[in-house]
Amino acid sequence: MTDIRDRMESWFGSFGRLLFKRAWWFLFLSVLATGAMVSQLPTIRMDTSAEGLLHKEDPALKTYQDFRQQFGRDETVIIGLRPDTIFDLNFLAKLKEFHWALENEVPNVSKVDSLANATYIQGQRDDLIVEDLLAHLPANGEELRIFRQQVMEHPLYPGTIISEDGLFTIIVLTPVVFSTSANGTDGGQLLSEDEFAELVDAVTAISHRFNGPDFPVVLGGEVATEVVLKRLALETMSRFMKLTGLLIVVITAILFRRLSGVVYPFLVVNCALLSTLGLMAFFDVAMTLNTTILPSFILAVGIGDSVHILAIFYRHFNQHHDKEEAISYALSHSGLAVVMTSLTTAGGLLSFVSAGIAPIAELGVFAAVGVMMALGYSLVTLPALLAAIPLTKKKVRGPANSLSRLDGLLIRVGDVSSDHPWPVVAVSGVVFVVAFALASQLGFSHNSLKYLPKDMEARQATEMIDKHMKGSLNVEILIDTGRENGLYDPLVLNNIEKAQRLGEKLKVEQSPAGKSISVADTIKDMNRALNGGSKDYFKIPEEPDLIAQELLLYEIGGGDDLRTLVDGGYRQARLTLNLPWVDAIEYDRVLTEYQQQIKEIFGTTATPTVTGIVAVICRTFSVIIQTMASSYMIAAAIITVLMILLIGDLKVGLISMVPNFLPIVMGLGFMKLAGIPLDYSNIMVGGIAIGLAVDDTVHFMHNFRRYFARTGDARQAVHLTLTTAGRAMFFTTLILCAGFLVLLFAELKSTVNFGMITGFTISMALLADFLLAPALMVLVCRNR
Repeated sequence: MTDIRDRMESWFGSFGRLLFKRAWWFLFLSVLATGAMVSQLPTIRMDTSAEGLLHKEDPALKTYQDFRQQFGRDETVIIGLRPDTIFDLNFLAKLKEFHWALENEVPNVSKVDSLANATYIQGQRDDLIVEDLLAHLPANGEELRIFRQQVMEHPLYPGTIISEDGLFTIIVLTPVVFSTSANGTDGGQLLSEDEFAELVDAVTAISHRFNGPDFPVVLGGEVATEVVLKRLALETMSRFMKLTGLLIVVITAILFRRLSGVVYPFLVVNCALLSTLGLMAFFDVAMTLNTTILPSFILAVGIGDSVHILAIFYRHFNQHHDKEEAISYALSHSGLAVVMTSLTTAGGLLSFVSAGIAPIAELGVFAAVGVMMALGYSLVTLPALLAAIPLTKKKVRGPANSLSRLDGLLIRVGDVSSDHPWPVVAVSGVVFVVAFALASQLGFSHNSLKYLPKDMEARQATEMIDKHMKGSLNVEILIDTGRENGLYDPLVLNNIEKAQRLGEKLKVEQSPAGKSISVADTIKDMNRALNGGSKDYFKIPEEPDLIAQELLLYEIGGGDDLRTLVDGGYRQARLTLNLPWVDAIEYDRVLTEYQQQIKEIFGTTATPTVTGIVAVICRTFSVIIQTMASSYMIAAAIITVLMILLIGDLKVGLISMVPNFLPIVMGLGFMKLAGIPLDYSNIMVGGIAIGLAVDDTVHFMHNFRRYFARTGDARQAVHLTLTTAGRAMFFTTLILCAGFLVLLFAELKSTVNFGMITGFTISMALLADFLLAPALMVLVCRNR
């Protein structure tokens, strides 16, 4: 194994000499390859939708897509209105005008529902008249009183379009499923993120136009929140790319004190970033809330290769003033180590490929691609730049400079570990036990609404809607009778009604569910209207022929919303249950139990299937929990094997993983102390952190092995390792920590948590490599 490593280091040295002699050719090839990938960037897109979380072949996603194609979207934009009094002539007139503006000015909307156009059914002899509730505005106080009575005593309006206390009302906008082409025909393409944003912007503009003390408007719901999340994610990505870039410039300037030491690494890592994003665009992989961390991640992680190579290059060049020799020496000294660190980081990331969540799998793939891109540019483009562009010689500074003080500090840290290895190992063991005990108490959670700041309008509006209407999210239950005209069966319809009443009794996080809607409500309302409006007849007719007749009368009478409740053959029906926006874990528990109960209700009469956006969210988090543990195991196995291969000794390789696993457990324990649950945004921190934590361990072990083989003295090998690779380890970790800790200033709470946890874990990893790794090596490697 030693011979193989020596030959590989020799090959890297020879490659450095080749780069020096053919520098301009290598630079030309780098520019050509980068240009080809960057040219794809304009086509990159963003997708923050819930259905974008699952793989396309996932059964839950396919069921949802089939449902949506048949019945339309269940995601909505909800406008809340809480005036001094709803039943006021001026308010109702303005509501009707507002409703009209929304219908006519907002693009990509299939329907708008409010008090203005709620379906009002009246019976005249044997006919049904279906008209808008507010088709004619009340002309005086008496008509207003009658209108109020019609609304509040109606069995369907309170809890659906107006709160049960009559103080709050909503307007619900349902987007179209498919985008339309220029000529207005269905293009077969799902509504894009930009079209969703256009819809929400139009609603916002109209709302601002009508908003006032007498007409207070709030805008919430799933679609509006999704658009806000997307925009915040994009703003966060752009802002923190700039901050990370600035940190790289500042830290490399402090470390190298050369213009080339700042410009070249910055150029190299940005080439890697742009090339990776270009490849994402080429393969039509959208940016998601997960992958918005990718730019900052690649900048912070990719810079490490350049720093390690330049640290050795500048030291050798300053001493010997021979550029070709310095390039060859730097690559032979650090080339194998940076390859191994890149492979271990990529290995940790690629473990996410097995995840059942599409954005997490894509993040794993393209973050790994970005890491390997940074490696390629660092090994080829960076040395070529050093070779092709003249470089001034600098005198070696004396021992009194700041960097030498850092070397002295590192040596003292190494002495503590080398001279007192057992106490260091014992303290580390205690820390591990305590952290593990804390980590074992972590719970799972996911609530994307809580990602938004508390004072953000979309969050406040959605919480207000939840409070007054008992829900802002729809759970859809698809009821399939399995036969044509199966919905004419009174037994099926009565079972639908039973499922509705059961659903309305549900509680999620102690919050009651809202009202439900189905074709059974419409049939009961028709039966009531045809029987003089008596509440005693608000029930399902007992004869199938009568049900069929009433449905026909409804359509003849002007009812145009039946096709959003049933399919064309009256085989399938839709039951919509309104739920408040809470933790996805709670949804999963409640809806799993609810589906089992309604299966028992329907028996053999029909097959109920829970679907809709909430079901997709539940499925998403269930898949995360199932797959992430295996992903972590895969990451740990890959990295352990690579460490054993690098060190060339099974026992030492296994022991060297201890300083890598300790920070991960500490990071999980830190989450418990900070009150941060494992959720969709941070559950992959472990896989990312172990890939990053092992980088410094690789550099330490690689150099320790070399110096121990040369000196036969473990303590001296620790000194030499810390004064050569230690400085680069310190500064690369500083860049990494700073790159992640700047996320603390993000508006999205999920981003803040991710940055804090990752920054803490990486800093603990460096501490473990400076203290625990030397102590373990002193105990394992006997002096010769």
